[in-house]
Amino acid sequence: MTRHRDRKGSLIIRGRERKFWLSQWPEGSKRRSNKLGRCDEITKSQAERAYRQLMEKVNRHRDSAGDSVTLEGFFREHYWDEETRQCRVELSTKKPSTRRDMKNTMLQVLIPRWGKRSMDSIKTGEVQSFIASSIGHGPGKVSRRTALKWKNYLSSMFTAAIRLEAGVTRNPVRGVKLPAAGPEQTPACITVQQSVEILGQLQDPRHRIAWQLAMWTGNRYGELRGLRWSSVNWEQGSIVITESVWESYSTLPKTRKGYRKVILTPHQIAALRRYKEQNYPNAGPNDWVLPGKKGRQIDMDRVMTHHVRPVAQMLGIGGAHWHALRHLNNMIMLDENVDIATRNDRLGHTTDRVNLIYSHAGDRAQLAASEAIEKRLEAAQEEVRKRLSVILTVTQEQGVSATY
Repeated sequence: MTRHRDRKGSLIIRGRERKFWLSQWPEGSKRRSNKLGRCDEITKSQAERAYRQLMEKVNRHRDSAGDSVTLEGFFREHYWDEETRQCRVELSTKKPSTRRDMKNTMLQVLIPRWGKRSMDSIKTGEVQSFIASSIGHGPGKVSRRTALKWKNYLSSMFTAAIRLEAGVTRNPVRGVKLPAAGPEQTPACITVQQSVEILGQLQDPRHRIAWQLAMWTGNRYGELRGLRWSSVNWEQGSIVITESVWESYSTLPKTRKGYRKVILTPHQIAALRRYKEQNYPNAGPNDWVLPGKKGRQIDMDRVMTHHVRPVAQMLGIGGAHWHALRHLNNMIMLDENVDIATRNDRLGHTTDRVNLIYSHAGDRAQLAASEAIEKRLEAAQEEVRKRLSVILTVTQEQGVSATY
């Protein structure tokens, strides 16, 4: 057993105007309490009886907590069926990308480490020590971001075990602290000129329009894959983002603001119309704007690997990927003084803080900032020179007067 059994606690009277009976007992590092009734409503003997019944219930729950299931047993029962290779209820509630990542993390990392242990015996200190020691560079080490995902997956399992009454009364992962994050690396970003140069070399009309849509809208590439012709409003000149596709799974957009409308210019709408008329004139409303083989969505990763990136390398351009165009789109809006609310609406960001991650100041904004700083510094330097000149003149005049 991992907890002391038969905690007695205490029965006390609290309250200023109307007194009440209160039971208290220790639970880990905290002290729990429960109000039993008002002193003018129940007698002391009734309060003591209610207190004994409550403590018996608490101790029975604590007793069963020591016999909790193992981490692997809970995972197999509620998350993953190894025989059928299918997700169980708890795992099926998550997004497809999270399902796969959590399953692989549990089977490859966390279950080999704690799978045979009862969940009730796993301590905060050992989880923190394991996760902290896994962060670093080199063989067997992972980034802080990956370690944070490990922590979140394990914590969610303990939360589920408590909710499903699997004999677990506390979540030891909740108190785990990761080492402080280091300086963030600036993501690779291409320039406007480079994006146009790449577009000029793409031959397949699907690749060209995919690249153009990414430049025009800044959509996530899963949202581009999820575009159907019903998403295009020709009269309003807009695209409505209602769907995102990850691998072969169709899901809702990433965030609550991901469901949005993006306005295009008449020229952009005309280009999209020409693409449809010249390549897919018989396409229906539910057909994909970027179709792949056998009626499926286009494989954006394959397009990037086998078509876009070779063109970029030929042109001597590094950092070409779909997400770079999302950063580029936000950078252009920032340079053109588009307000942050509009930028959030177009990109589907839920907070201003997220948008700031994408707000790389462009050359024009940086140059304007440098010129403003230089102008103020030169003005200050000129003022200092004038002041020194006056002081020097006065000093020289005083020296001449002293000689006479």
